[in-house]
Amino acid sequence: MIRNILIQALNTRWAVIAGAVVLMIGGIICFKLMKIEAYPDIADTNVIVIAPYEGRAAEEVEQQVTVPLERALNTVPNVTSRRSRTIFGLSLVQLNFEDGVSDYFARAQVNEHLATAELPDGVVPQLGPLTSAVGEIFRYVVEAPPTYTPMQLRDLQDWVIRPYLLQTPGVADIVTFGGPVKQYHVLTSPDKLRKYNLTLQQLMDAVSKNNQNTGGNIVERGGQGFAVRGLGALKSTQDLESIVVSNVNGVPVYVRDVASVEVNPPPPQGILGYTNASAGVDENSGVEGIISMRRGENPTEVLKAMTQKMQDLQANELPKDVHLRVVYDRSTLVNYTLTTVSHTLFEGISIVVIILILFLGNIRSALVVALTIPFSLLFAFILMRLTGVPANLLSLGAIDFGIIVDGACVMAAHLIHKFKHATPEERSEGIVKLTLNAAQEVGREIFFSVTIIILAYLPILTMQRVEGKLFSPMAITLAFAVVGSMIAALTIIPVLISFAYKKELLKTEDHHHKKPGFFARFNLLAWLEKKYAILVEKVLTRAKPVTIIGFAIVFILLGLGSKVGTEFLPALDEGSIFMRSFLPAGTNIHENQKIAPIIRHIAASHPQIETVITQSGRNDDGTDPFPSNRTEILMMLKDYSGWVHDTTKAELVQTIKNQLQRALPGAQLSFGQPIIDQVTEIVNGSAADLAIEISGDDLIYMRKVADSIVNIVRVIPGATETGIEQEGQQDQLSIKIDRQAAARYGINVADIQTMVEAAIGGKQVSDLYDGTKKYDVIVRYYPQARNNIDVIRSLQVPTPGGALIPMNQLADIQLTPGQTNIYRGDGKRLLTVKTNIRGRDQGGFVAEAQKKVGAAIHMPQGYTIAYGGQFENLERASKQLAIAIPLTVLIVLLVLFILFRNIRYALMTFACIFFALAGGISALLIRGYNFNVSAGVGFVSLFGISVMAGVLLISSYNREREMFPREDLRTVVSRASSQQLRAVMMMLIVAIIGLIPAAKSSGIGSDVQRPLATVIIGGLTTTLLFTPFLLPPFYYWMEKRKLEKAARQAPPATE
Repeated sequence: MIRNILIQALNTRWAVIAGAVVLMIGGIICFKLMKIEAYPDIADTNVIVIAPYEGRAAEEVEQQVTVPLERALNTVPNVTSRRSRTIFGLSLVQLNFEDGVSDYFARAQVNEHLATAELPDGVVPQLGPLTSAVGEIFRYVVEAPPTYTPMQLRDLQDWVIRPYLLQTPGVADIVTFGGPVKQYHVLTSPDKLRKYNLTLQQLMDAVSKNNQNTGGNIVERGGQGFAVRGLGALKSTQDLESIVVSNVNGVPVYVRDVASVEVNPPPPQGILGYTNASAGVDENSGVEGIISMRRGENPTEVLKAMTQKMQDLQANELPKDVHLRVVYDRSTLVNYTLTTVSHTLFEGISIVVIILILFLGNIRSALVVALTIPFSLLFAFILMRLTGVPANLLSLGAIDFGIIVDGACVMAAHLIHKFKHATPEERSEGIVKLTLNAAQEVGREIFFSVTIIILAYLPILTMQRVEGKLFSPMAITLAFAVVGSMIAALTIIPVLISFAYKKELLKTEDHHHKKPGFFARFNLLAWLEKKYAILVEKVLTRAKPVTIIGFAIVFILLGLGSKVGTEFLPALDEGSIFMRSFLPAGTNIHENQKIAPIIRHIAASHPQIETVITQSGRNDDGTDPFPSNRTEILMMLKDYSGWVHDTTKAELVQTIKNQLQRALPGAQLSFGQPIIDQVTEIVNGSAADLAIEISGDDLIYMRKVADSIVNIVRVIPGATETGIEQEGQQDQLSIKIDRQAAARYGINVADIQTMVEAAIGGKQVSDLYDGTKKYDVIVRYYPQARNNIDVIRSLQVPTPGGALIPMNQLADIQLTPGQTNIYRGDGKRLLTVKTNIRGRDQGGFVAEAQKKVGAAIHMPQGYTIAYGGQFENLERASKQLAIAIPLTVLIVLLVLFILFRNIRYALMTFACIFFALAGGISALLIRGYNFNVSAGVGFVSLFGISVMAGVLLISSYNREREMFPREDLRTVVSRASSQQLRAVMMMLIVAIIGLIPAAKSSGIGSDVQRPLATVIIGGLTTTLLFTPFLLPPFYYWMEKRKLEKAARQAPPATE
């Protein structure tokens, strides 16, 4: 097959060049059309069910909404985990699905099962938006002169800005955070109602029944039909005030007589603040829009469309003095991705070309080989476009251009060597024939070596969930690029080399005495080859001891692997800092909001920070079910190139943390990154490095256990930000109705509940439409009639006879402890002890924590302890790597056996993997890195690359022995080793140098690239050191033993 490919390519050389040009043009077009994202979407397919139950405590919401929803959703297929969170007035149930499950199938199944849930009247569960944890791509705030009130800005956001921007293609949802919502409040008091002998229920009925338009069908007149409309809907506060509640002695009693109608906001659920020191902006109560992209969309296209839509909105819909300020734009990260990849491309190609010039001795050959890089990349872009694989910072940034050109290097070096040493007879056959014969000698080795590299990436595709989504695009991209490099090595390189050296081959002068070119004069390879030939001769004379000592050193280095720590992923840098602040349970939103300016001002005082956004409480759509004591802080960093102080991001985070701990001694602080934290929280239920989950039924007992675990974990070296994820109990005003007392007065429990729900909490009884806008109409008591416990105890409840009975005679009213929030997982209540790990590997920390917690904590039946968070990902990924790495080894061994058709030669070549493993482990230890999924992928990649050197040497030995069967084995091995030194060194050094930019990079996305590049560089370095000096004596020793054994077993010669 290889021979036929080479014959076809060399017989149609101009067609090959034309085809390559067309393919590269197609690659450029595909790249422009390709989906480009900063990070891959690594979240599971998940569906969130949101069910508000306004005014109810967490216990009631759990019992009446969350548990029925969980039971209804228990039979949804392909679910990997079921979790729920319940807070005051809100239930959120989340289902994670297996890999490969379609978003639309998952949502259809959930919708189908929701119909069977038995829920209280008025509770209508709805699905969360079709987005993902990495779907948040844009944030803006609404700004205007002081003449605009915050309520007016919120009104613009709700009824003008959000509906307009939701029409943008690819947008899944726009969540509004902050700003007072406009409502119409009908406020009354017991005294006013008593004056007209009215009840609160009568007032609510009057408002709800006097607000509608009706239709009277059609009236015909003069051959025409007219629609009949009864217009009675409320349109203003005056209309509300003019509603008749009752009639006293023929005199109507209006709403204005017993209540006042005011435009007021409801109690806020979330308050937004933001600061941009460079722009001089500091807002304590703003209005923010958070735009999420529909899952699977192209972020570049969505952001482009969003920018255009915002420009149209600003020009045509908004008042001239209202504008939108962008506070977060994912396109910055996407553009950074393109800039970083372009820089890495230029840097990598430049380094590779320089190395090729030094090895090949002239610019012409180096440029021919270097053409493999753009060809392979553009070939990969075509396949990525056809298969729908997106380009991202990790997949493009991890491409090793040295690996891409390895096959081309071997082919070019071999062809040039053959051209230089061609006999006159071989020259007379012509350049095409000579190129074909030379290319065939290494074509098969190149094909199998590159095939091994490609197959080594396949086990990475077996990874699942976060690690699979993170590294599969990278493996696919690399495999596509390597396929392109193999095509180039077997077609384009022979063709271009044949053109490049045609004139030289036709010259008749002695090539051995030809004056070398400029770069060839500085070629150290000739000197190295001479020295290496002498060393190989010496090594071969002591083949056995050299082999034993060499492999002993290799296995000693392998033994150092036990000292390498483990973690799931290195700390990712997303160009921002994400922080959460927790005040004591029960802290209200207004008290919590007081610390937001302190946090913003401390953070914004650092010149490295561009913008600080604080979100106290939760958003309005229920997708973040946080109580009022939580604040989320997003700090957007300036570009690292503009940092004026020599400060690392880790040092900046620690400085801010220390300052905030001194300023806010009562707050718990947690630092992380927005994307990976949200992904981990969705996948595992907690964003912490380690989450120890206690499941059971009794939250009081579970909290005692959690407190004990916190005390154990907190003192383990490496623990930081340790605490209990869920807030503790808070006081609730409990109104426990005495049914017998109520019955004595003829009062129904429902009458008392109406008083509690409407008079104290406020109840929506109708809607007021203003054009296309719709506002809630709320009936409740004045604040002074409901603002403290004593007032509530004295509230008057009317009897059927008209008497008024104080509330405290009908119910037991007192403060009692209750749950702030209730987490559940797979049908059980959960409490989570969280901790982050700094300065220590996750695997070692968790092993120590498990040992100490297991020794001190013994759970009764019905209660369990499980370990999750980032560690859960580590544990799952470790199991997958435990399968992927041996599978890779078997694949490599199988391909080697197919190549050599001899298990002995396959095993000899396979020894190169041990050389590479030793270097990869040593490199991790030297740089102080832990073994993580990124490093594991590096080792898997290393297997395929490292055996290429062994394939070249072993194949060369066998080929020389076939050509010179009577020559001494040691002479053959020595000569073949010297001949292949240039190819082996060039192949490995180019691969090493090509990854140096990734290994030393420090920008966004480099955290994942560095361990991978470090492993490959370290592994190839030891392969470069060990292979030329251990493989020849190993081969010679093994083959000599075989020959000696065959000689001993041969029958004696007869005379």
